[in-house]
Amino acid sequence: MVNIMYDIGILVIGHGSKLPYNKEIVESIAENIQKKHDTRVQTAYMSMNEPSIEDGLKILAATGVKKIVAVPAFLANGVHTLKDIPGILGVETVGTKTTILIDGVQIELCYAGPIGAEECIADIVFKRVQETL
Repeated sequence: MVNIMYDIGILVIGHGSKLPYNKEIVESIAENIQKKHDTRVQTAYMSMNEPSIEDGLKILAATGVKKIVAVPAFLANGVHTLKDIPGILGVETVGTKTTILIDGVQIELCYAGPIGAEECIADIVFKRVQETL
């Protein structure tokens, strides 16, 4: 059976920070996606950490993917997810699909929304409450 996810790369975008915690979390999220879903995953950061979003796109493109889904590792929409990241990616807004040229290769780029308030997030918050008690 052919795994079509090998044609798709996931770019997990973090904010970036001078402190190591942000990058560690974003890297862990990417590693967990890759392990659970056997697909190509790359991290990238808006600022302060590397690779940059532009470099993350290039790294994924070099693997031969035909489509990249960029997803911000943010809980909610805000200036970064609605303005800054779309500006860097060259897309209009969340849910936008476009084609970009990376090193002479046309690649479809899709921009996903932030994590949001899924039921599993509530479970994580409750777990933290229990740990604290």
